[in-house]
Amino acid sequence: MASFTKLVFLSALLSLGSAAPLRALRRRQTEPTPDNSTAPWSVPLTIPAQHESFGFDLGSSLNAPSYNVTPVSNIPSNCLAYNALHSECPTSFEAFDVTYDDCGDAWTVCRCNPSNMTMDTVAQRLGQVPVGLRRYVATVVVLPDNTNHAYTLTSGDIHMFGDMAENTWIHESFHAFDWASGAPVSHTTDWLNAIQSDTCVPDTYAASSAIEDFAQVGVLKISSLANNNTLPSGWSSDCMSNQLKFMDRFSLFNSASLFGPTCAIQPSDPGARHTTPPSQTQIQQGKQQGKQQGSPVTPSTSVPTAHPVGNTGVKNAALTSALLSRWRYASLGFGIAGWLLW
Repeated sequence: MASFTKLVFLSALLSLGSAAPLRALRRRQTEPTPDNSTAPWSVPLTIPAQHESFGFDLGSSLNAPSYNVTPVSNIPSNCLAYNALHSECPTSFEAFDVTYDDCGDAWTVCRCNPSNMTMDTVAQRLGQVPVGLRRYVATVVVLPDNTNHAYTLTSGDIHMFGDMAENTWIHESFHAFDWASGAPVSHTTDWLNAIQSDTCVPDTYAASSAIEDFAQVGVLKISSLANNNTLPSGWSSDCMSNQLKFMDRFSLFNSASLFGPTCAIQPSDPGARHTTPPSQTQIQQGKQQGKQQGSPVTPSTSVPTAHPVGNTGVKNAALTSALLSRWRYASLGFGIAGWLLW
C-alpha cells in the first residue's frame, strides 16, 4: 500500500436520466501487495448477487436543500491538474462555491466548459446527497463526455463525467466516506468477515470487490432510510444481513443526523470535510424557500423492482494509480501506462 499514493474508484454509466439503473462492468483489476499476492479487498467476491442491477432511483426519494452558487475567480490547483491536452478538460475550467442552507462550509465545484451537466444540475444532485454523507465529499470536478462515468480519489475529490444520476452521486460519496479516516473501512477484516458470513451481495457490481460492495450496500442503506426503513420492492435483507448490520455500526446512519438540518453533527468526526453549522441567514433562506428543516426526504414513494438490463445502466470499474498527476500529462497513446490496476 505504501507505494500507492491514490486509490481511484471508477463508475461508468451508459444511459442518461436519473432513473437509470446501476449495472456492473466487471473489470478484474487487483492491487498487488509487497509479497506479490493479491489484496483480499480488491478481488472479485465469491458469493452471488441478489440482483444484476439497481433498478430504483434515489433521485425520487431525496430532496436537495436550497443553495447558492457563487463563481470563484481562482481555479483550485487540484482542478488545474486535469486541465491540459489529453487530460480530462482540454478546454478550461470554471469554479464555483456551492453553499447549502444546511452547512456553513461551501463545496467547491470545478466545471469544465462545456459539460453535460449544468451547474444547477450539479448543485441539485450534490445537494440530494444527505448532509450526513455529503459532508465527507471534497471537491467535485465535472467534465464532459459522451459516456457517463465517475471516480473518487482518496482525498474525497469526486470526478463526474457526462450526466450522472443520483445513485452514482451516493455511491461515489460512500467512497469518500470510506477513505475519510485514511484507513478505509472496506479494507478491514470485520467487513470482509461480514461479507463472507452472508450468502449474497446487492448486485453484480458489488460482487466485483469488497470496496465496491461497501459503496453499493451504502446506497441500499440510504434507500432504506429514505423510505421508512424498507428496502426497494423485490429486495430481501436475509441473504446480506451481516453486511447491513455492519453498516449500522456507523453513526452516519442515524436518520436524524443523516437527513438533519446541519453538517455540524456531534460528536464531531475529524474525517468530515464540511462541519461548520449553517448561519441563521441560511436557515431562514431555506425556510423561505419552503424546505422543511431537518427532513430533506420526500414522502415515501413506490420504487420499481430491480431488473436486469441490456446495454444500459451504470458500468463500474476500480483503478489504482501510483502517479495520477503524471498520467494526466502523458501522451494519449500511453495515457494509462502510469496506472497500476487492481
